[in-house]
Amino acid sequence: MKRKILEDVLSQSPSDSLYHYTQQRGFMGIVQSAEIWATHTQYLNDRREYLHAVDMVRDQIQIKAMRAFGDPNLRSILQDMENGLDGIEGMNVCVCSFSEERDSLSQWRAYGGGSSGFSIGFSGDFLTEVAGQEGWYLAPCIYDPKAQSDLVSALVQEVIEENVARESAETKEEVMLPLGGNLNAYLHRYAPILKDYSFREEREWRLISRPLSCTFDAFDFREGSSMLTPYYRLRLGADPTALNIQEVVVGPTPHPDQSSRSTRSFLVRHSLKTVPVVASQVPYRSW
Repeated sequence: MKRKILEDVLSQSPSDSLYHYTQQRGFMGIVQSAEIWATHTQYLNDRREYLHAVDMVRDQIQIKAMRAFGDPNLRSILQDMENGLDGIEGMNVCVCSFSEERDSLSQWRAYGGGSSGFSIGFSGDFLTEVAGQEGWYLAPCIYDPKAQSDLVSALVQEVIEENVARESAETKEEVMLPLGGNLNAYLHRYAPILKDYSFREEREWRLISRPLSCTFDAFDFREGSSMLTPYYRLRLGADPTALNIQEVVVGPTPHPDQSSRSTRSFLVRHSLKTVPVVASQVPYRSW
């Protein structure tokens, strides 16, 4: 059952288009470069959302440790797993967010930025293919507390069983693993998709990278509000025509008709003349 829980989360495919919300500069950059930026998990706007998953794992380990009072070997394994969590921020894992909602008030509030934002609709199949080619994961965020708890419990149990099997093997593999085994490596796949229930209306999916080296050519840095922000330039195709954009929604703006026209012209300029452009119907004013 635990294996099924873990595999099912990362094997889901979107049934329709997924929308990436961004500001004008981001929209233009995606089309012109055929790249999308994935931000380091430790530098997201709300860093607590990542640590929420770490705290859940830590709590689950402590519960299992109390139940293993008479098993010193298991308690030692659990202690190593808990101690290993202290080094989880040492991995470079980046994520990029999408939504099933094409015209969402909460997303426009977050990404409008005082000027019109854009919602870029990508084919779900296309994003799944990109994830597979890069060795990344595309998965929906989990908002339900019970589902989150089941996932964390399955994850911790999976790592415990791996570590127990490794300890009992007659011939131990000559492999250097971090303290606690593979817990941190596995957790990086799941932590980015465990979000608070209050955000459920976003219906978010995330592209989640494998661990990345900061020496990779596509691993870069940009100015942040208070520090340098690491990110990864994920290649989506050879040129704009390979992006498989299904539509572009122009966010709330005082000039919806003019903005839609200039957006269509911009797409035509980059050989995307068949991409539909529509104006948001959300009654939101940021001006």
